[in-house]
Amino acid sequence: MKQVSAIATQGRYSSSDWTTRYRLLYSDTGRNWKPYHQDGNIWAFSGNSNSESSVRHELQQGFVARFLRLVPLDWSEEGRIGLRIEVYGCSYWAGVINFDGQGVISYRFKVKKMKIIKDVIALRFKTSESEGVILHGEGQQGDYITLELRKAKLQIQINLGDNQYGSILGHTSVTTGSLLDDNHWHSVVLERYRRNVNFTLDRHTQHFRTNGEFDHLDLDYELSFGGMPYSGKPLGGGRKNFKGCMESINYNGDNITDLFRTWNPDGLLLFSNLDDGTLEISLEESRVMVHINVTKGESNNQVDLSSGEFPNR
Repeated sequence: MKQVSAIATQGRYSSSDWTTRYRLLYSDTGRNWKPYHQDGNIWAFSGNSNSESSVRHELQQGFVARFLRLVPLDWSEEGRIGLRIEVYGCSYWAGVINFDGQGVISYRFKVKKMKIIKDVIALRFKTSESEGVILHGEGQQGDYITLELRKAKLQIQINLGDNQYGSILGHTSVTTGSLLDDNHWHSVVLERYRRNVNFTLDRHTQHFRTNGEFDHLDLDYELSFGGMPYSGKPLGGGRKNFKGCMESINYNGDNITDLFRTWNPDGLLLFSNLDDGTLEISLEESRVMVHINVTKGESNNQVDLSSGEFPNR
């Protein structure tokens, strides 16, 4: 994979063949292709007027790809399509986490309760599914935040709290984008300060204010990526877990992807709901621990397994 930042073209050497206008498509699989966009439109690049001079374009928005496809739109009236191409960029590496629709990863807070006035959440995702919870967090006072795909659109639901009489409700829901089940990478940035929110999808930003009268988001224990590990009180049942890939997950300055690929001796790696219980995989004192809780009727049985030493080195 490469991070592409610029492209340059020339015509065929010592000929009357060159390309005067073209489009650029890219892919990480070689099967699904995405056209390069600029200023909100599929972009047509200006090309060459002769066979020797080079025309270079610095991309306003770089992209990550393994394959490129150039589509000529116009070419030399004196000859045919001719092209020499040079692509500029650098190697790209990011920890990609694959979600199978069953498990989730959880970022546990250092304290049990978080009273947050400012949030910055960023991630990239790709999927072929039209439904799925990307992230979720909630608090016992009724606050919550959920980012999910619904009918291939991206929806944020956030509640900073209702007043005690129920006359002022804090639930706020905003939807953006469409056809996000195209198996291409999409970038999301959520920036909140008090009730003011910037919700950005693929560099298109939507600004809104949350409903209600409170400024803080009160969350308990953790923020989950890929689904809801527990039955969330406000939004619980019927939500599908995310199935696809995520990368570059960042929450308030913490790189969640790096934390999951960890050098830390302790931390939760995976939590998943089973038909009759739960499965939890964690690091405890640099050993991998597996906790299986099986619930049948009123009885609750737990199986604990451990293996390895210093797997984080």
